[in-house]
Amino acid sequence: MPDTIPLQDATVYGPIPSRRLGWSLGINILPLSHKVCSSNCVYCQYGWTLPGGSSERLKRAPQLLEEIAAAFQRCVEERTPVDCITLAGNGEPTLHPDLEELVAGIKRLRDAHFPRAAVGILSDATQLDRPHVRAALSLLDARYMKFDAADEATWRRINQPLGRTDFQAMVAALRALPDIVLQSLFMQGAYDNTGEPHVRAWVEAVGSIRPRSVQVYTVDRGTAAPGITEVPRPTLQAIADRLTAATGIPAEVYE
Repeated sequence: MPDTIPLQDATVYGPIPSRRLGWSLGINILPLSHKVCSSNCVYCQYGWTLPGGSSERLKRAPQLLEEIAAAFQRCVEERTPVDCITLAGNGEPTLHPDLEELVAGIKRLRDAHFPRAAVGILSDATQLDRPHVRAALSLLDARYMKFDAADEATWRRINQPLGRTDFQAMVAALRALPDIVLQSLFMQGAYDNTGEPHVRAWVEAVGSIRPRSVQVYTVDRGTAAPGITEVPRPTLQAIADRLTAATGIPAEVYE
């Protein structure tokens, strides 16, 4: 397994050929010098979420939208392919206090520059209890929510939430959020969520959430914790097929 990757060094990066999203133009609304996240996932491609941070100040919506507009214009001039525009970057984007203003502004810029591209977000789902986060998510075309663990003990071991999020409350908030896609990463080695008891519980939990679909995948870059290994495709496919057979929810495997 290769090393973890550096943090994104710009507000707009890519587009990156995504296994799940096509040519994804990334939007990082968080600092460039350090990761800001509400989780400390053992498999994170950016490494650990470290305490302390740096002296870099969080950019607010007007400055970020100005930088995003300039980057979008460059992409148009260079005829850069863009299938989707994805808020992700150096941590958890729903932590930004101006999220609703940013989403609305990015959609306006999308309409002007890439009218066929969807605007989505990659989120760890820990902030769904906050009204302004739910309001911002409702404006998006696509909501990709992490769901790697079917029970609180596994969630705390793998995703290592840093705040006071309650697992059952998070699951209830996912149930209440309409038209979502769940992203479930499976791993083996030092951390393993592919055992029969967990997969059985995961199928039941996903069935209760009723997402539009589920993206099943595994690690393909370096991870924060050592000793994590990828899951073979036949195992991933068996998990996806089991979910669909039991619940009718479409599941697609990405390697």
